[in-house]
Amino acid sequence: MKVAIVHYHLEPGGVTRVIENTLEALASSEHDVETVVLTGRKYAGDRIRKYQVVDGLDYTTPNHAVDPGLLIERMKDAARNALGGDPDLWHFHNHSLGKNPSLTKATAKLAEEGEFILLHPHDFAEDGRPDNFKALEKVYDHAYPACARIRYAALNNRDRLFLENLFGGTSTEVHLLANPIRENESSTTGETVKTSIPENLILYPVRAVRRKNLGELALLSAAHPDKCFANSLGPTNPAFQPQFERWKSYALNSSLSLTYGLGHLVDCSFPDMVASAEAIVSTSVAEGFGLGFLEPWVFGKSLCGRNLPEITGDFSQHGVRLDNLYDRLELNLDLLQDSTTLSPRIETTLIKFFNDYGEELPERAAQEAFDSIVNDNLVDFGRLDEPLQEELISAVIESDQAKESIRDQSSIECLPPAQIEENAKAVQENFSMHAYGNKLIGIYQDLMSGPEEKVAFAKGRNLLKQFLSPARLNLLRAN
Repeated sequence: MKVAIVHYHLEPGGVTRVIENTLEALASSEHDVETVVLTGRKYAGDRIRKYQVVDGLDYTTPNHAVDPGLLIERMKDAARNALGGDPDLWHFHNHSLGKNPSLTKATAKLAEEGEFILLHPHDFAEDGRPDNFKALEKVYDHAYPACARIRYAALNNRDRLFLENLFGGTSTEVHLLANPIRENESSTTGETVKTSIPENLILYPVRAVRRKNLGELALLSAAHPDKCFANSLGPTNPAFQPQFERWKSYALNSSLSLTYGLGHLVDCSFPDMVASAEAIVSTSVAEGFGLGFLEPWVFGKSLCGRNLPEITGDFSQHGVRLDNLYDRLELNLDLLQDSTTLSPRIETTLIKFFNDYGEELPERAAQEAFDSIVNDNLVDFGRLDEPLQEELISAVIESDQAKESIRDQSSIECLPPAQIEENAKAVQENFSMHAYGNKLIGIYQDLMSGPEEKVAFAKGRNLLKQFLSPARLNLLRAN
């Protein structure tokens, strides 16, 4: 079987890592699968041996995108050059994300030509990315092709259910394909590294992006002065740099035992930093797959912090116990200087957010959003934007009662070694490279048995409406 795997770039990050692991999993399987990765940028890593740079495949705007027919021609030429013939199957990552509308349309054209295609979305333009969504405006009617020769691979059950609802009544199938954990990436010596890393470190091993909810790290620090909290890296996106610097200044001015961007300040590797941590914490409010909920256990570390049930429900079903995590971190609404401003702020945000997507605001949407954020006069900290979060943290710093409440809710502590080992075993058994390779081969084989039929295109706005529910509003992501 000859497979062409396609992604905009192979820069270090989540999708590239998945592709690298995919190739390793396929190579170690008992099946004869020949692959090439088509990408828009030169690859700087060493794990992908066969790849081709395709001009016009990289991120671009609608005004600078190449003709979809030309892009198809270039992709086919690159695949033939590497595989010695046409690919039997195309495997696209994030084809509908809005990073290159030409690729979205090219995928649709390949589908209409009768090609076998696996579409593998890690993120969605419909999920809090209105600028990406706007970039798809001229091709959106063809963003979600459906027929027996097209399958979709979803990272989690939420996405799987959303896609199944989108493709109801068609012959397109949606598969759950959880990302794999590579064992030799996840192992450490377990020895504490003697560096300038502080003792009692609770590490948030993420690069700073807005959805990682860095303000909640400051809140936890305010309630746990005996711990040293830190995230690992600063942002690469210049748009988030001012907010990152603001949190750094806030932590310093508030005398919190908190460091943003610890990895830039210590002379040690990332595994060393993790090995030196007392525990791992996550405060993220949105994830595609949720690797951060699995990796700490195979690092031999406890995980504490915020849960994302619609993502982690898949893990719990496979024996990974996450019951020490909190679903909400609640503070009394009266701690805000003027709590009456929250409701109109929510409504203003909703109107803009729905307008950005070209959708009308449903009746009672603002009340529905408010009721999901505030229960019994208790507001979920992670649903607020940075200015409101700062206000609440300052109030917590001055209130012993509020600090105690946060400590009771958050359970920032090391779990017993036996539970860490049980979770590590569950991760290794259910999310291994071997299991992933077998699952993917099965999807490929099943897909290639599909008969040729006319391609239909699902109405993408039906997917948008599932993501755009007022009850899902998070000011941290919508503002």
